[in-house]
Amino acid sequence: MNLDAALRENDGKGPGFHFVRHALSIVILLHHASVLAVGGERAPAATKGDAVASLSMLLQGGDAVFLRQSIIELLRPFLFSLVGAFFVLSGFLVAGSAFRTRDTRQFLTFRALRIAPALASEVLLSALVLGPLVTSVALGAYFGDAQFYRYFGNIFGFVTYELPGVFTDNPVPALVNGNLWTLPAEFYCYLVLSALMASGLLFTRRGFLAVFLVVSVGVALTASFGFLAPTRLDTTRFAGWFLVYLFLVGVALWVYAEHVRLDLRLFVLFGGLYVLLMATKTSDFLAGLCLAYCVVYVGMMRFSRFDRLLKADFSYGLYLYGYPITQALAFFLLPHLDGASKGAKLAIIMSLALVGTLAFAAASWTFIEKPALKLKRFVLPPRRAAAPALAPAE
Repeated sequence: MNLDAALRENDGKGPGFHFVRHALSIVILLHHASVLAVGGERAPAATKGDAVASLSMLLQGGDAVFLRQSIIELLRPFLFSLVGAFFVLSGFLVAGSAFRTRDTRQFLTFRALRIAPALASEVLLSALVLGPLVTSVALGAYFGDAQFYRYFGNIFGFVTYELPGVFTDNPVPALVNGNLWTLPAEFYCYLVLSALMASGLLFTRRGFLAVFLVVSVGVALTASFGFLAPTRLDTTRFAGWFLVYLFLVGVALWVYAEHVRLDLRLFVLFGGLYVLLMATKTSDFLAGLCLAYCVVYVGMMRFSRFDRLLKADFSYGLYLYGYPITQALAFFLLPHLDGASKGAKLAIIMSLALVGTLAFAAASWTFIEKPALKLKRFVLPPRRAAAPALAPAE
């Protein structure tokens, strides 16, 4: 079966994306919790971010430290895939929204309704509630600091990670919400897609293909000469500009769905190639294409038990609230866990972070995100609101 046929069987929707969104959000939450509880990764005796170098050191007679670091390096591609997969997923799903509305104003309004209310709520709670509770400076100095006011710029994509005197003694100090780093890239994605819609190129198959191929060639060349614009921001994250490209790949997979074959053998092949290409730093460009196929393949699978268990969409709330809640847990609990083992600290912080973030995500969906989405009916004409989300090959 090809992707277009699978979409048509599911009314233009990927049945597994509900599961994929939540799985990615939870894994990101737990990964961050493991770092925020005990501090960042330490690799004094191995080359961090280089699987080949680490394995070479191990083969040359390394001890348990080298073995542990080699395992970490082999798993590192999965860390890169977390946010990268989110952007592929977003591009694929948002393309469907663009084709349903075929109107730039409506499209941008829908994106704003989905993102802005929950984001604004999280920023306000962090600055006005969490910050005053944990700051090490006097409240007068806290509310009078220019940094406090800059923090509200996060609502509009001007990212600021710190609040005055907040979390300064945590294992990962000062960062209130490190997840906000993706905001600029996300906004650029919507601007790019809006430009393609407004110009009509998105709805002209040859026109979009020309744009996509030109951009892909440019990305491939840039990725080949990493000093121009590195594809990796650090040892766990793709650079923002490359995330925008992965978003565009997701859009392309939706537009040309009839040419995408869904095959388990291809999934295994591309999944293995992704890990190999990333671990050996051979080609992040090709690795990104492999990752995109794998994300869409899983998104077209059915996870019926999960869908019955969780019908609401908590994924955005999980992503937004996971970091500040974990930092708060580290702030309040670690002083009382001073004699505990590293494993005990991880278990306590990670489990409480998951439970606490799920509670906030549920509240965010129930009282903020879901009511905001209901405002769509004031923007989208009833005739289009009832239209199915079919693939563009119709």
